[in-house]
Amino acid sequence: MQFNTYTVARAQIAVWLVNHPAAQAQALAAVLASHDVHQPRTTADDVLALRPWAAGLREVFEAGTVAGKAELAGALLVAADCRPRLVTHGAGLPFHLHYAPVAAGLPARVKALTAAGVAHVIDGGGGSRLRACGRAGCGVVFMDTSRNGRRHFCGLRCANQVNVANHRIRQRQARP
Repeated sequence: MQFNTYTVARAQIAVWLVNHPAAQAQALAAVLASHDVHQPRTTADDVLALRPWAAGLREVFEAGTVAGKAELAGALLVAADCRPRLVTHGAGLPFHLHYAPVAAGLPARVKALTAAGVAHVIDGGGGSRLRACGRAGCGVVFMDTSRNGRRHFCGLRCANQVNVANHRIRQRQARP
């Protein structure tokens, strides 16, 4: 699966929102700025407005099938009133896609761009790469950008915990 920078950025913002539902406004602003979101100024009210949205995004990552992920992502596109348009921010700057007008406000823009981000990943054949960590109780979601797309855990710590627990179970079962 080929991931382009634009698609990955929007989907990574979705991952961040899901994994940081109680984040402060300045942390969200820093993440949006790091992904080149236009006018990333964020208030506490913006963060509160995005919390229910993050819960809807989580459902996409936790859906058991690609079809389920696609259905949920499609519903998010509609809920966000996602309407792509080509814009430029000044003389000499290239045109690029915005999924909601800048005047719509930050929560509306973040909703539209994250819905579009996960939809682009699903559209590119990578719906199975939007995952929740396979360790029971972890709750972290991630986008698997590995070459073979076979990650099951958010990181090495969770993978090691599961593998050690499975090893201990096998050792106990092997004892007479």
